[in-house]
Amino acid sequence: MSSLLYLSNQALYQLQNQQSQSIDCHAVSQYKKNLQEIKQRKQWKTTGTGAQFMGLRNYDDPDELAHIFPVDAVLTNEQQIIYAARLQDGCAIYIKSLAALEQPESLVLRNNEFIVHHLDYDTQNQRLILSASKGYAFERHLCVLGLDSSRIQYITEGDCQDEHPCFDPENPNVVYYDSCGFAYDHQGNVSIGPKEICRLDLKTGELETIASDPRYDFYKPKVGKNGQLYYLKRPYQGQNYSGSSIKDILMAPFKILRAIFGWLDFFTQRYTGESLKSTSGANPAKARQKSEEELFVEGNLIKAQKTLQQNQNAGEKFAGVIPRNWELVQQSASGEQKVLKKGVLSYALGADDSVYYSNGKYLVSINADQTEQMLVEAKLIHKIMC
Repeated sequence: MSSLLYLSNQALYQLQNQQSQSIDCHAVSQYKKNLQEIKQRKQWKTTGTGAQFMGLRNYDDPDELAHIFPVDAVLTNEQQIIYAARLQDGCAIYIKSLAALEQPESLVLRNNEFIVHHLDYDTQNQRLILSASKGYAFERHLCVLGLDSSRIQYITEGDCQDEHPCFDPENPNVVYYDSCGFAYDHQGNVSIGPKEICRLDLKTGELETIASDPRYDFYKPKVGKNGQLYYLKRPYQGQNYSGSSIKDILMAPFKILRAIFGWLDFFTQRYTGESLKSTSGANPAKARQKSEEELFVEGNLIKAQKTLQQNQNAGEKFAGVIPRNWELVQQSASGEQKVLKKGVLSYALGADDSVYYSNGKYLVSINADQTEQMLVEAKLIHKIMC
């Protein structure tokens, strides 16, 4: 088996001889280190009785590092990794040697104006296609970036989310991707429509819908041998979100109240010896159990334990936590659809007619003779590269 990489739990891993090891993404680790150093330099402002008196106690933000992680990666023919990282409201794209992981990385792009969500690589023209957005905006559009240039060329637009682009290996001027529209209501909330698979010719601008049904999401397309198209299919569930401006407005009062609470808590402890912080409340063990049983995967709520049991009852050899109506589909050039596997979160096409997939619990290979082999246990792998 050739090199196999995957993204799980906001980290990049390499699988060799059924042994998994994490790959350090320098852009991510260095950014976190810089944040920590800045925090330590400013720590004197929020420590001591003077800071407590002024209500400037040091409250760690649990979400501070939540938006710093590798978001996607691709393998090149030169045994290199091109990965994109989210750095809070910005992004970075680097090239890393797979043969010598300790070597310095090469910078492709650093930008603080938009965030990269997905990418694919065109070996012939040495260019990337990206799915990107500006900050917390819901729009996600496709753009092309050459490895030898920092110039971004957008190729899609509108009130839509264009994601998971991939080049046709036989014709790199053709791109497949999934897209869905959305609409705002008068309160700023966003309603997301069903995903469909699109085919875009970069030379002519011709756009064609390949797979579409208002009852389903079609997403994460890939092109295999003989022009066969692969993608994932699941029942469409209408999703509604609050706009980013609403989020900022709602979060501001909580930040103010937190400062006031710290100031009151200081005086309460000083004169009564007791804290305002309650020691009672919900049982943390029960809360933890609930979080383990209920997962939000790509905006969909999954009852993990219940789904695992259902997959086991269905006779799955390596049962996972993804519902069986999340299907890996193969579509021929004539449009005929064939379900290859049920309960799939992500997948990759191997060079030897093999398929690799994640069911949310395991990474499994389907060989050319349709036999399955469990490669590694890893939770919620959302991207596989080989």
